[in-house]
Amino acid sequence: MLGWHVGRFVGVNNLNHKLLRRLENSPTLYQALRKLVQMISSEASHLQIGIRERNQDILFYTCYKGKRDAAGYLTSQGYQLEAYLHLIRHFLGAHWVPTEIGIESPASSPVVESHFPGARILAGQEAGYLVVPRSCLHVAAPRTNSGDVGKVDLPLASSFDYVDTLRSLLRSYMADGYVSEQQAASMLDTSVRTLTRRLSDHGLTYGALIDEVRFNAAREMLQTSEMKIVDVARSVGFEDHSDFSRMFRRIGGLTPREYVQASQSD
Repeated sequence: MLGWHVGRFVGVNNLNHKLLRRLENSPTLYQALRKLVQMISSEASHLQIGIRERNQDILFYTCYKGKRDAAGYLTSQGYQLEAYLHLIRHFLGAHWVPTEIGIESPASSPVVESHFPGARILAGQEAGYLVVPRSCLHVAAPRTNSGDVGKVDLPLASSFDYVDTLRSLLRSYMADGYVSEQQAASMLDTSVRTLTRRLSDHGLTYGALIDEVRFNAAREMLQTSEMKIVDVARSVGFEDHSDFSRMFRRIGGLTPREYVQASQSD
């Protein structure tokens, strides 16, 4: 138990201070998980971590190949999964519980079960994993401490930072079509090079930012209006409905039609 608590404390706090600030800039949970996979894979080649797509959900998996027999490995995987669960709960709420958790240990222990109450735990798996339903993947991290999970509050104009200002500008010009990076730089009276550098300071690229703005606007229209999906696509600057659907799924983890169905179910 002491080892579990030490590992959990270190793992969760490392996520909080080193990764969470960068990951919460992602427009959705799905993008945050993909970014986390890229970041970890680039720094820890011995760790296999990734997302396995399924029809109704995804498996966010992790394992160290060849380490299963190492002392403490099976227990450490438990608090590693708990650290990732903490990240997911930053988007979905402190009491969210995955429907299923997989562990490599041949049998589930009372320690593991006590830390994942309400989840179905499957032992003897090829990797440790958490199951996340597709209907949750589009949720954004709260931008305020007091707001509901998934609710994005527009900051006061007086407190706009550089990225917020650019988001607001891009949103207002979307209906006219795709806004190029050169056009965006001109709006801010700066150079493309400076714009790229300023976005990089926030862990963003221009392409990622404009996709985020288009996705958030489309998500809002799909949820609060009776507009057809093809009309929503045009409203956020897409002439091709297929391109819009691919962008929406890449960021939100589900197609616009699946998102509408998930919203109606919620």
